[in-house]
Amino acid sequence: MQKLFAAAKELFFPRKCFFCSKYGDLICADCAALLDVSPVHRPDRGKKYLADIYSACSYENRRAQKIIHALKYDPFVRELAAPMAQIIAGHFALCGQDPKDCFLAAVPLARKRLRERGFNQAQALAEELAKIWRIPIAGRCLEKTRETRRQAELSQSERRNNLRGAFVCPDAASIKNKNIVLVDDVVTTGATMEECAKILRGAGAAEVTGICFARTER
Repeated sequence: MQKLFAAAKELFFPRKCFFCSKYGDLICADCAALLDVSPVHRPDRGKKYLADIYSACSYENRRAQKIIHALKYDPFVRELAAPMAQIIAGHFALCGQDPKDCFLAAVPLARKRLRERGFNQAQALAEELAKIWRIPIAGRCLEKTRETRRQAELSQSERRNNLRGAFVCPDAASIKNKNIVLVDDVVTTGATMEECAKILRGAGAAEVTGICFARTER
């Protein structure tokens, strides 16, 4: 039934590229090339709890900004999570990484924001990556307990205070002694991922590595 529905949808609403409107893929090969996906990794090991952070694109790339905005803000284009996950997975492979012994987790949204948006863009990316890599998503290992201010608007000390106590791990058993790949759409300083990794490591995770679609220049 799902295949029939997908075929009907493709017939009446054929997919076209988000950027150039060429029919075929949501991000065509030509436009994907213009995202300048990095074939190498610049290590980020300056964190206490995160082993590293991988980013497929630079957030300075205007196309990367546009696709993240479309996934993140109303009117949402949730379907973009699939090609974005393909790009993330491609970058991870180019860097020689294999997540086969890992579990996925997503940076969570606070409940109010989740209700307003209807979905968590990081969770959507994690679900698509789970299909590509054929690895599981950890259970209820992260929840956001309150709204926080946007990290980009804050100083370094304000960022730490903004995130303190904002995340909890409701189900530590789901990550005990496991390697976790923590997923988000965009990363700035990495403070949010670091705070999430702190909670995960405190709950028993063996290692936490971050991965995102785009990151601001460091």
